[in-house]
Amino acid sequence: MDFKQYQYVLKIAEMQNLTKAANALYITQPSLSHYIARIEEEMGTQIFNRNTTPISLTLAGEKYVETAKMILSLNDRLRQEVADIAQNKKGLIRVGMSHARASFFLPYILPAFKESYPGVDVQTVEVRADLVEEYVAKGRCDLGILPLPISKKYSLEQEVVCREELLLVSGQPLPEGRKGNRRPYVKLDEMGDYPYSLLKRGHGIRTAVDVLFMEHGIHPKQIFETTSNETAYRLSTVNMGLAIVPETTVILSHAVNTPCLYGLSPEGIWWEIGVIYQKKEMLSDAQKRFICLMQEKFANYTKYYRSKDYLSEERSGVL
Repeated sequence: MDFKQYQYVLKIAEMQNLTKAANALYITQPSLSHYIARIEEEMGTQIFNRNTTPISLTLAGEKYVETAKMILSLNDRLRQEVADIAQNKKGLIRVGMSHARASFFLPYILPAFKESYPGVDVQTVEVRADLVEEYVAKGRCDLGILPLPISKKYSLEQEVVCREELLLVSGQPLPEGRKGNRRPYVKLDEMGDYPYSLLKRGHGIRTAVDVLFMEHGIHPKQIFETTSNETAYRLSTVNMGLAIVPETTVILSHAVNTPCLYGLSPEGIWWEIGVIYQKKEMLSDAQKRFICLMQEKFANYTKYYRSKDYLSEERSGVL
């Protein structure tokens, strides 16, 4: 946009003299007169009353000057805000993730992030995993946090944030429980006769569990479907079916009764939690810092939380 016309009019209004205004603007007086005449022609009315000494504004000219000052002020503010964003002094990062993952991740990330980027706000868009991809692909979110792998429906890039163990939860010890080095475990192909509390389809954990069930030939007796890992977990602790949940659910949730937790193999079955975005080269420094903080904070989070006895109340689970 050409802001010269506003600057020229404001300078004449300030100096109340065409010649002095032209000198201040480093143009000739005839050129300035011609420029103002063209503006007045476009506006369909006079801006300046040239019959007074010094030159004065008409009523239309007073309104023009008032608006011109506002436009130039907004332009200056816009330029400053864009410069601040470019220098990561201001901005907004929209992160798509589930409600449970937001509850778990953000308290450990945001304090350190705000130290580095106090002017950059983080806004969560809390939706289930299958919608996170869509939101990032369509630009409704800048980053998405969800279990990997992602579908091939959209052209998105991804990075691993951490690995998380999937645990089978029971309200009482299971005959199939075996002693393991880390915790009791079960062989999943022996667990097909039990009822389960499962998340509804579309959630990341349900997709992963369905794959495990298919691989081990399990057709669970579903007694309850929910949209919450916490609900499935708490139901399992009162013997309303078994549940398979991420370890973070156990850390975040308060069991009704002390649960029995089982790995799904001697070494455990793990899934990767990742961050997705459109293009690596499109990420701002603030967005890259947000990703790095997640990776730094949660690379060894299981070991960290176990050292703080977050899971110390689980029962042995072996008969």
